[in-house]
Amino acid sequence: MNEEIAQPILTDVEEIKGETLPEIQSKKQNLLARRDRLEQIEQERNSLEDLRQLAEFETKQAGLLIKGCKNILKDNLAAGAAADWASLYNDKPFPPFVAKNPAPRYKQVVLETGVPPRNFLSELLFPSVKNRRLQKETDAKTAYDLKMKQYEEEKAARLAAYEEERKAYLAAQSAYNSEVEKLQFDFEKGRPAAIESFARIALDQMIMPDLITAAFDVSCRPEEKLLLVNSLLPGYYELPRAVSYRYDEAGGTIAATEMEEQEYDLFYRSLVLQIALSALQIIFKVMPARHIQWVAFNGWVNNDGAGDSQTSKSCILTCQAARDIFKAMDLARNTPQDSFFGLKGVLAESLQEEGSVQPIVSSENIESRQAAGNAKNVRPPEYRPGEFKQVTTKIVVEMLDQVEKKLLEYAMNRDDVIH
Repeated sequence: MNEEIAQPILTDVEEIKGETLPEIQSKKQNLLARRDRLEQIEQERNSLEDLRQLAEFETKQAGLLIKGCKNILKDNLAAGAAADWASLYNDKPFPPFVAKNPAPRYKQVVLETGVPPRNFLSELLFPSVKNRRLQKETDAKTAYDLKMKQYEEEKAARLAAYEEERKAYLAAQSAYNSEVEKLQFDFEKGRPAAIESFARIALDQMIMPDLITAAFDVSCRPEEKLLLVNSLLPGYYELPRAVSYRYDEAGGTIAATEMEEQEYDLFYRSLVLQIALSALQIIFKVMPARHIQWVAFNGWVNNDGAGDSQTSKSCILTCQAARDIFKAMDLARNTPQDSFFGLKGVLAESLQEEGSVQPIVSSENIESRQAAGNAKNVRPPEYRPGEFKQVTTKIVVEMLDQVEKKLLEYAMNRDDVIH
């Protein structure tokens, strides 16, 4: 079997990090679901002893992976909301109490103790037969009472333990739901930390093949209504390249047929661009316009063998989109390349040689703009598409409000009614 198929399956869920409890819980559920799917595939793989069947199985898995990578944007466009508040709440009831063992049955005890059946004629002729039966019945009754006592004691102990578990579960459930409610309240108030947490929850639910992983972090700038997404993308040499597998009967091995370098380069470029566009689409879908009008995306990859922490990652793509401009784009019809470059996005020319680009928006330049603003030394902001429409709309609304107030004052002075 080609070694590149082997992928890490088990991940320690205790290492999951997040800023809020709902975020941690959501990531944990997604990780466990992904792990279960990968384990199921691995079990099916291990059950195949015939190498010819194994080659067919691996070819099928390679085809599914390639298809999933090519349809990341399409699948996320077709999906519903990436996250909603109702799905974050835990409304799962605690399982009802079920007795572990059935209650003792007197008839079963009678059979176990060997109580003879009543025989009227034998007992009439031989009183000892009746006495023996009566003694056996007494023994059976004593044994049954003892079993019932033990059963009730064990049941009471298990019920008490069940009630303790139930109380603990309900308390934890209530505490968790309170955290979700608090996060939702802070989100509606437009607090940056809550917006960032909910954005990470939504991005973590992006649809992509289980063998493809992308990590997301976000930074919210409420004064600009901008959300910056930094994503750690799969590296250029981290993805499987096999398109099919064949069984070599002579050598008794399985050989992989891989993409040509040019084909793989186009495949990888399309993959990272689809992840970027899907991230923009998800954020604009789950974030109301009153909170977010702009989304910036930076895609990063790890630099192999980089010792300096400042150069351990390279930005290979960057873009920025306004809500109205992005919503007007036909992502389903255009290619990922056309859509990305239509947003004036920048992609590194050489991805296999760890090329890099300068982020259009980064945490550093945002913080520097904030510091300049605090020092009252703000430079005129650069014009961005869609900004004029927002400003003019705001001015018109304010003018209409002023006109309405003047009319109301005039009507009150004349004690008239406005129709």
